[in-house]
Amino acid sequence: MLAQQELEDFLEDWNRGDSDAMREHLSFPHITHGPNRFVIAETREEFFQDFDLLRSQGWRRSTFDRFEVLQQSEDKINMLVDFRRYGADDEVISDMQVFYVMSLQDGRWGMQYRSGGPKPGQFPASRREQAVAAAEAALHEFFAAFNAADNEALFAVNHVPQAILFEQNFIYGENRAMPPVQVNFGRLRDVEDWSHSEAENITPVQVTPDKVVFEFEFHRYDSNGERYRTVPAAWVITRKGEKWGVEFRSLMAPSFNLM
Repeated sequence: MLAQQELEDFLEDWNRGDSDAMREHLSFPHITHGPNRFVIAETREEFFQDFDLLRSQGWRRSTFDRFEVLQQSEDKINMLVDFRRYGADDEVISDMQVFYVMSLQDGRWGMQYRSGGPKPGQFPASRREQAVAAAEAALHEFFAAFNAADNEALFAVNHVPQAILFEQNFIYGENRAMPPVQVNFGRLRDVEDWSHSEAENITPVQVTPDKVVFEFEFHRYDSNGERYRTVPAAWVITRKGEKWGVEFRSLMAPSFNLM
């Protein structure tokens, strides 16, 4: 698979500490989703990895140990990858899992989004269950608020800043008044004759105590109750304080579209 090969080539350049070469395996804007923040490189020139900091923490090399392909389309693939970091004596200093969104730009696959965390089994199963339950409740509340065209209720289950990737578009909402956090429901009705949306096949694919990545499909229906669009999606729902909310969304090309 070409997308996986790009990741493996990225890791080779990573282990050499070669930021210039690493840029060739990325799609832009490139998003690194860390705890409570995004690091966004709009262009190749803006991407930078601080290898001196990594080495000061004892790192010497990394390996990819397992690849799992999740959602995929002609121009986007979601992957879950297990990786390890090793120290100077080849001891394991971290054993983690990362969720990648790979996208096709200008005929080449590149990593566009990454978000890492502990593997399952590295924290109690009860905390996993609690995180999935809270995050899925937030997801359902999102769609209830969306269908009520209630931006105030939507903000209760949205975080800012928030980022969304769809097709070749990138939207970064830095406050609650900006899209994608604030929705223009009047325009949505005028342009699409939208009446409501539904989510189904909701599956947690990466879970930590403070973050859940869900893959699912959502459908849009018109004023006659007819489905006119189905979109496969991956959403990252995180906890900030006591609030669980949507922080990142990646949408595939519609698998069904009458417009």
